[in-house]
Amino acid sequence: MMRKFVIAAGLVMCAFPVAAQTCPQTGDAAPMALHEHWMMEGWERREGDADFVFSQKMSRYYDLEDSEGVFYDNFAPGDAQLFRNAAIYGANWERLQNASRSVLHALTDANDSIIGEGVASTTLGFVGTINRLDGEIIAFDGRSQLGWACKDGAWKIRHELNYARVAEPEAIAHHYRAPDGAQ
Repeated sequence: MMRKFVIAAGLVMCAFPVAAQTCPQTGDAAPMALHEHWMMEGWERREGDADFVFSQKMSRYYDLEDSEGVFYDNFAPGDAQLFRNAAIYGANWERLQNASRSVLHALTDANDSIIGEGVASTTLGFVGTINRLDGEIIAFDGRSQLGWACKDGAWKIRHELNYARVAEPEAIAHHYRAPDGAQ
């Protein structure tokens, strides 16, 4: 009799949906705040920084244990712009980052988010300047859209679409200035 009860209880539990896991909808751990931090801290390189190792610096944003997804960036170094694995996509940037004195960004406009219980999408505008060790300076103006999945109570990037175009450094310089005019 007890065995029938345990089997019946198991079947009843399977009939009800498992409660969806939840991730922060607002605050520093919400998708838009993470996207801004991903850009302004994750991809930044300042003169004197230690070597950029994607798996160490960016694991907060990507699920490197289950790294499948779609990651596109027209500015990606090398021959590929589309990747299906976050770890491979990220490691692809290490050489560029480490061959740079600095990689600096500033946020622009078109920032928006759509946040659900288990998935979210965020979009932001940005500019950047790569100051290479060989003296070359590359300025760019771009847009980023990230698709987030809630996993174990934290948002992780599963889809990424980044597009940037080369710009004149003077054309984007005003984005680096604070409202009071200081740089």
